[in-house]
Amino acid sequence: MKLEIPDRPFIILDTSIVVSWFFTDEINHVESLSVLHHLGLKSDRYFVPGLFYSELIHVLARKSGNDISFVKDAVKKVMSLGLRQLTLSESILESIVSWSCKGLSGYDATFVALAEDLGGIWLTADIPAAKKVGSALARPLEEWSGDQ
Repeated sequence: MKLEIPDRPFIILDTSIVVSWFFTDEINHVESLSVLHHLGLKSDRYFVPGLFYSELIHVLARKSGNDISFVKDAVKKVMSLGLRQLTLSESILESIVSWSCKGLSGYDATFVALAEDLGGIWLTADIPAAKKVGSALARPLEEWSGDQ
C-alpha cells in the first residue's frame, strides 16, 4: 500500500535513499529516484544531520570499490541539491541516547531524533528500523509516494 507524502512538513532524508540514486542494482533504486524528483520540487522540506556526508562518503566508497572520482562526483551532485544540514542540540543528543538504548544504531537514532525535534518524518530504505521507530516518526521508502 502506498501512502501519501507525510502531513508533516519536514523530511529527514536517510543516507540509504541517497546512496540508491547512484547504484542501479540497489533494490530501491527506482523508488529513491522519486524522492530525488520531489526533493528538486520541495528542497525546503528536506534535512539531514551533520554526519550525513561522512556516512554517504563511506558507503559510496565501499559500494564503488573505492573509486575516488565517482565518490567526489556523487558528493558534489548531492551537495548541489540544497539539503540543509542540522547540528545536534543537547535535547537532540538526549533523544539519540534514548533511541540508541531502544536498539537503533547511532546513525539511525540521529535521524529519528532530528525528525522528533523538527516534528518531521524520517524517510529511510531500512524497513526494520522504520518499523521499530513506528509510523509517527518514520516512513519506509516502499510506503512513500512523491507523486503530488
